[in-house]
Amino acid sequence: MFKSIFERLFWTNALILLLVFISISITLTLFVTTYAMEKQYDLVTKASDSIEYMTISLQIESNNAQSTTLYKHTLDSWAEFANADITIINSYGEVFASTTTVMSIPEESAKSVLNGRVIKERGTFGGQYPKKVFTVGLPISYKGNIIGGMFFNTMMPDLNKTVLEVLYIFLLSSVMTIIVAFIFLYFQSRRISKPIKQINRAAMNIAAGKFDNRVDIASGDEIGQLASSFNFMADSLERLETMRDNFISDVSHELRTPMTSISGFVQGILDRTIPPEEEEKYLQIVLDESVRLTKLVNDMLDVSKMENSEYKLDISEFDITELVRLCIIQLEQRIDSKNLELDVDFEKDNISVLADKDAIRRVIINLLDNAIKFSYENTKIQIKVWTQSKNAFISVGNFGIGIENKNLRYVFDRFYKTDKSRGNDKKGAGLGLALVKNIISCHNQKIWVESIDTKEGSAVKYTTFTFTLEKA
Repeated sequence: MFKSIFERLFWTNALILLLVFISISITLTLFVTTYAMEKQYDLVTKASDSIEYMTISLQIESNNAQSTTLYKHTLDSWAEFANADITIINSYGEVFASTTTVMSIPEESAKSVLNGRVIKERGTFGGQYPKKVFTVGLPISYKGNIIGGMFFNTMMPDLNKTVLEVLYIFLLSSVMTIIVAFIFLYFQSRRISKPIKQINRAAMNIAAGKFDNRVDIASGDEIGQLASSFNFMADSLERLETMRDNFISDVSHELRTPMTSISGFVQGILDRTIPPEEEEKYLQIVLDESVRLTKLVNDMLDVSKMENSEYKLDISEFDITELVRLCIIQLEQRIDSKNLELDVDFEKDNISVLADKDAIRRVIINLLDNAIKFSYENTKIQIKVWTQSKNAFISVGNFGIGIENKNLRYVFDRFYKTDKSRGNDKKGAGLGLALVKNIISCHNQKIWVESIDTKEGSAVKYTTFTFTLEKA
């Protein structure tokens, strides 16, 4: 029915407003009508006391022509005061005085009043009136006996006049209120629907590949929170798209160079361009490049498995300090090549943990490899292992260019490389730290990074990666 949220909000609220207005109008009409009849009843009841006294004193106790004339004039005055036609009957139900042409009383009404009951009803008074009247019937008592009755007939249009006057005032104020309310509803509906349209438009642009679209909504309500979440999602998608593009570029580079080398050297061996005595040297290069490509592919598969919960851990108890020593020995040649000093600090010589030993070996090798790769020559690498509560803590720190604060939260993302120039990280594809993060997460443990200035104004930063493992 409604094609937009704006129309739905506006017309739904407008309908509710109109229903409330109609309900109040009906309720007010009934209330005012009832109130008017009750006021009329109170008025004629007050008049009835005087009329009863006058009827008894002038028509029964002093029944003469002068009294009758005076009675008639007084009755007319009371009729004008009460705004009602007055009809008086005797104990037989016969009319003996009236301020109108009514000369008979409905039998049921007369019987009820003569039996001592008070009646209040609406109708044509037995067909005596062309339109409905409000009738009040009251008995006349004399010395404990009912000797007659009096009937007050008020035209309903006279009562409705009061109702209409009240309704007119109500309608006038309601119309002004409704106009203001509709204006408010219009702008409020636009205020709610406009940002949703902006978010929808931005979402369509992002779906079309335009990741730089953002929503500018500065409200503190749910829509403002939605806009903030949308912008955060757009930032993440844009960053992921940038990383994807960089990854494609990096992987293309990583694959193209070794594959070109492999195919070139193999072709050289086959066509005898490379002399037989050099074949072993070039075959070793081919093997190294093949191993590197295999590692790249395996890392990509492992990261994908870990993110899809397909990676199975082989949990066992082992000495983490011994594993760290073995990893240091494995990378000793690279450490020496940059003339790096090792500062190893173990809380105890033997610290047992529960983890997948091979997976944690990959974590330590990756962290050490990065520390060596990004360390300045002739600096220091610090390795610490200590325990606290139920966990063992392992940290690897180095002195180098470090990581900018704004990039710290991205270092564990897939394909992310802090060295965009590829100056220090020529062989990496941005998968090492993502792999490390996923391995630690699979162990339900934590890993974090800190990068601080060694001193104010210095270009050297101390960067530390720390992760936890469960103590055995």
